[in-house]
Amino acid sequence: MKQLSHIISSVFQPLLMPIYSILLLFVYTHFKVVYIQQIGIILLPVILYSFVIPAFLIFILYKLKVISNLSLTIRRERFLPYLITLASYSIMVYHYYRMGMPTWFLTLCAASAVLLVVAIVITLWWKISAHMFGVGGLLGGMMSVCLFVEGNNPYPLFMAFFIIAGMVGTSRLMLRRHTLAQVTAGFLMGYAFSFAAVWIGA
Repeated sequence: MKQLSHIISSVFQPLLMPIYSILLLFVYTHFKVVYIQQIGIILLPVILYSFVIPAFLIFILYKLKVISNLSLTIRRERFLPYLITLASYSIMVYHYYRMGMPTWFLTLCAASAVLLVVAIVITLWWKISAHMFGVGGLLGGMMSVCLFVEGNNPYPLFMAFFIIAGMVGTSRLMLRRHTLAQVTAGFLMGYAFSFAAVWIGA
């Protein structure tokens, strides 16, 4: 079971959540009609700024022995990697703003940056689950887009992602990376911030 938990944690690691969010837009929103010709232009910034750049710089920190491991299991070592990711996310949001993307799309992306600010503050005294921040944000943003932008309510999609959120949370508990309180708080905060961000921008 531990091996499966590691796989789930890797597939749904926080740096990949913004990529999944935008990919899903091409599945359940009008993006597949309006932006299908620009899919590469839209996906490249999120892949670059939300994953490639932060992951590379965090790897450099690991090689320089600034952090002990790439999973950031030690709370006090999370601060600098989080700041690096926040800077990269902020550049991504600005890039999309210059592209003229819709307001709700910008607020969806900005929610990831806001969540990182919250995570940085909380990390000063508590080890909240970044994985659950990510999966909660993915679910909250997805539901908010469906309800307030698309005007639909795809229950099967929602149920599938609640199950995924449960799998990720269980994996973090089985790996003993977080307590139940840290997992629950991460999910609820991620969900609430992303849901509200799209709602405000819609």
